[in-house]
Amino acid sequence: MDSIRVVLIDDHTVLRDGLKMLLTLEPDLQVVGEAGTGEEGVVAAVAARPHVVVTDVGLPDMDGAAVTRRLREDLPESRVLVLTVHDEDHYIVTLMRAGASGYLLKNAAGAELVDAIRAVAGGRPWLSPEVARRLVARDLSPAENAIEPLTSREREVLVLVAGAASNREIADSLGISPRTVETHLANIYGKLQVRGRTEAMLWAIREGITG
Repeated sequence: MDSIRVVLIDDHTVLRDGLKMLLTLEPDLQVVGEAGTGEEGVVAAVAARPHVVVTDVGLPDMDGAAVTRRLREDLPESRVLVLTVHDEDHYIVTLMRAGASGYLLKNAAGAELVDAIRAVAGGRPWLSPEVARRLVARDLSPAENAIEPLTSREREVLVLVAGAASNREIADSLGISPRTVETHLANIYGKLQVRGRTEAMLWAIREGITG
C-alpha cells in the first residue's frame, strides 16, 4: 500500500481542518475526501474509495452506526475508524457490531490517531485503552461451557490476533498461507460465537490468552 487514502466525516469544520493538517504531515496518509453529514460522507467515500473512513458518532442526519453499516455495505474493502467523545458502553458495542474496525476517543494524542489509521488500514482492529477496558469487562461472549475448544493452531492464531497482528503477519509468523489464516479465523469466530476480529481479540484479552 503506497499511500493510505482517508475520508473524514465530522460536523465540526474546525476539527476536520485540524485533522487534515495533522494527517498531511504524514507521508503515507492522504485525505481524499471530507463531509459534515453522514449522507454526504457516504457519497464522498463511495466516490473516493478510501482505505479508511474516520467518522464521528453524533452526526446531524445519521448516527455513527447507520453510517458505518452503509459504508460496510457500499465499500466492504474500506475500514471504518470511529473518532468520538462518546465512551459509553452502548455506543462502543453498537458501533463495533455495526462493523467499525476501530474506536478512538477524541482526547487521544495525534500520534495515536495516526497509528490507529495505519492499523485499521492494515486489517488490525484498534481500540483506545479506555474503550478496551470497558469492553473487556462486558460479557460479550457466551459461557465457557458453551464454547467448543480451540485447536492448538487456532489458539496460536488467537494469541496473535490479541496482539493486533494482521493476517499477513500471522501467516508469516506461523509459516502458513493467508488463506489458511482466514480459515482458522472463521473457525475461531464460530467456536467462540463472536461476531468478528475485534470481539475475538477482546475475548482473548479477557480470558488471558495473550502472548
